[in-house]
Amino acid sequence: MKFIIKTSLVTLLLLSLNSCVKDEPKSPHSCTAPLTIEFSSAIATEPLELQNTLYSDYLGRNYKVELLKFYLSNWALEKENGELISIDQINLLDFSLEEMQKLETEIDTGTYVSLHFSVGLDSLTNSSDPADFENTHPLSISQNTYWTWASKYKFFMLEGRIDTTGEEVPNQIFSYHTGDNASYREISIPLNNLYLDSTGDSLNLQLDLDKLINGDFGTIDFVSTPNSHSLDEISEKISNNLVSSFSIY
Repeated sequence: MKFIIKTSLVTLLLLSLNSCVKDEPKSPHSCTAPLTIEFSSAIATEPLELQNTLYSDYLGRNYKVELLKFYLSNWALEKENGELISIDQINLLDFSLEEMQKLETEIDTGTYVSLHFSVGLDSLTNSSDPADFENTHPLSISQNTYWTWASKYKFFMLEGRIDTTGEEVPNQIFSYHTGDNASYREISIPLNNLYLDSTGDSLNLQLDLDKLINGDFGTIDFVSTPNSHSLDEISEKISNNLVSSFSIY
């Protein structure tokens, strides 16, 4: 009987050493937690709805969005001590899909101060051959995100129509596709000392198209400059405005 009691005490001690401590952010015990990042899009305070919903541009002209599709990559969360915990995923967000799009991972418990990610693909990934990937992979040729003429990927795609007649019926097409290594942008968003215990957490990463269209680096005018499919002034303006267009909710 004494032997059994001693064995039980040892077992309890081992379990306590290997368990995750939820209430102590500075616990020395290493464990992981589930983390989900859900993606959404909006125009100012309105959720973005593709195809049928009309929005007003800076001159009051009605427009609708028909395509919003872009790459997010090189994910990392920064701990309070400056350590970066990488998440090895590439996400191709397509807001024409009905289901909720999200990133799901397991990450160390602890306190995190910033979320880091990039719009687009780094130069090494951008030189990939889409034929090397299965159809469901974000980099596959089936995703229709590859510029064969440039042998590079499209990083960000925004398409729609705007009303140029004043009849409240969007009639003129606009289409913007950014790409090339020069369009790659790194973004950091504060997490206000987010503490992950073993139960995990979820975040909502939202893109505000209004900040993209009317951003710090200028306004995108759907009528006067309705197209950009190369590395030009409009492409650079879009890429720069994207940096301050994301928020965590």
